Amino acid sequence: MPRQAHRWVIDSIADQVVVIEVDGEQTVRLPRWVLPRGAAEGQVLSVQHDLDASGNQSVLRIDIDRTATEAALRASQAQVDAIRKASGRRDPGGDVKL
Repeated sequence: MPRQAHRWVIDSIADQVVVIEVDGEQTVRLPRWVLPRGAAEGQVLSVQHDLDASGNQSVLRIDIDRTATEAALRASQAQVDAIRKASGRRDPGGDVKL
């Protein structure tokens, strides 16, 4: 089977359990020890999966993708900025009147 590439995003880490978003489609829970040292919430991971010809051996290589993480953070910040700007046009702020 040819090598498969996947994109994982670390959603949360708690009590040595990691919640991972896999390829933007599903979430899975994994033990913390599966990830590279220093992996943190919000980081993007590049995952390579190799399965040998017999199907008896599966190998995962998991790398922290710092470039993809920085790009994702920039995109997220741009989205937040756009929402704030749109909200500011609708709501001038100030005291709430009931």
